Amino acid sequence: MTHLPPMPGSPAWDGTPFAEIVAHGVNDARVLKEAGFDAVLVQNSLDRPTRPTVDALTIAFLTTVAERVRADVGLATGINIVKNDGPAAVAIAAATGARFVRVKHLTGSSYSAEGVLSGNAFETMSVRARSGARPEVLADIVEPTSRCSDPATLVELAVDALDFGMADGVIVTGHDTAETLELAQSLRGSKPSARIVIGGRIDADSVERALRLADAVIIGSALKTTPGIKGAVDLEAARRIVDNARRAQDG
Repeated sequence: MTHLPPMPGSPAWDGTPFAEIVAHGVNDARVLKEAGFDAVLVQNSLDRPTRPTVDALTIAFLTTVAERVRADVGLATGINIVKNDGPAAVAIAAATGARFVRVKHLTGSSYSAEGVLSGNAFETMSVRARSGARPEVLADIVEPTSRCSDPATLVELAVDALDFGMADGVIVTGHDTAETLELAQSLRGSKPSARIVIGGRIDADSVERALRLADAVIIGSALKTTPGIKGAVDLEAARRIVDNARRAQDG
């Protein structure tokens, strides 16, 4: 994925010209394509403070970045709007030809830095139905930046997202690699036909096992040479991940 720098309109924006932010996303996508990745997820990662939904300015900027990325590299493109703007993500996907969106809280409710987050499945799916496009909607059901307000089981969370929320797949991410793999393994055993995506905490050393449990893996900070999500994607780090991922596909 590409973690975009703070964009104009965000309190964290440092004055970086928008053209440079677009170039950051495009350059990351080019590196991912050269390394052999199948897709690129575009996220307004560093717009802080985070908020449940975004305004028209952010939607316009993200639409431009996503369109430039998709047109430049030709990879399947995804949209994730921090923290939980599923309807806007679907609208951007429909406008740009993006193939999928990630929604952190499609169903249920949770406590997060933004306060109480509530599911937006009806709004998200209504926009998709009206848009004339059908981007895949992938819903996080366990993720480390929020705390579920309902002590539901993993299977119950998956049922809520897939059956009641009409998600096309579910995403699980633990607090560390071991917990993440355990979540994926447990869900695969309980819902063998579900589309399962691992949303993070995976690196070159764990990606082979991850892809034996899940249908896809989202890679973020492991693509960088410095800790965290700031900075550009590193080609050698990306290549190591792809090389190890191919062992799972070949096996």
